[in-house]
Amino acid sequence: RIIIPNFLDKNFENIKINYNRKPIIIWSVSREKGLKETLSIWCKYIHKKHPNAEFHIFGTKKYNILNYNKNNIYFHGRVSKKTLIKYYKNSIASICLGFDETFCLNAIESMSCGVPVLSFKKTALISLIKNNKNGFKLNNFLHLANKINKLILYTKLQRIRIIDSSYKHSKKFYFENVEKKWVKLILK
Repeated sequence: RIIIPNFLDKNFENIKINYNRKPIIIWSVSREKGLKETLSIWCKYIHKKHPNAEFHIFGTKKYNILNYNKNNIYFHGRVSKKTLIKYYKNSIASICLGFDETFCLNAIESMSCGVPVLSFKKTALISLIKNNKNGFKLNNFLHLANKINKLILYTKLQRIRIIDSSYKHSKKFYFENVEKKWVKLILK
């Protein structure tokens, strides 16, 4: 059995890495399963401990929660790849829970900007995420909240290590690397 992955859009290749990150967490999956629970843990467990942390949500509609700006929750809807890259480059983590992912292009896009992925132990993300290297495999929403709180407190050295590891892992999905697999299969 041969598995050939999707590849990154050229916009996400060779991105200049920024090590000076802000406590920004990104949700860029258009599917909303788990978002309501994530918003709840953000308000209860993260924003209260880290009032300067921000949660930016892309690709989905606004939720009906009161005072979400008060909790540093920002909805952006659909944006260009250039805008998404700008946010990724300044963030410390991306949430892709993986309830129904077949591959999760969002995960490798965020990794290409040096952003580790936070996910539950489900679907294709199990094979994409190398735990504690380019992301974190989590058990539940409380575990997600605890991991975000820890990531916010990472030292510069810890942050550099996970940024570099995430970025390095994403290179497997550059077009020319995936193309080689296709050529090898076709010429076989």
